[in-house]
Amino acid sequence: METTNLLDFIAGGVALAILISGLVMLFKGISAFGDKSK
Repeated sequence: METTNLLDFIAGGVALAILISGLVMLFKGISAFGDKSK
């Protein structure tokens, strides 16, 4: 049971990290696009 909980925790952490990094890159892309248009 402990190993499955650990795997679920790791999988959730990886998914969350990917989601956050994706949002950060999206915001950076939007800000960079805005700077170029000025």
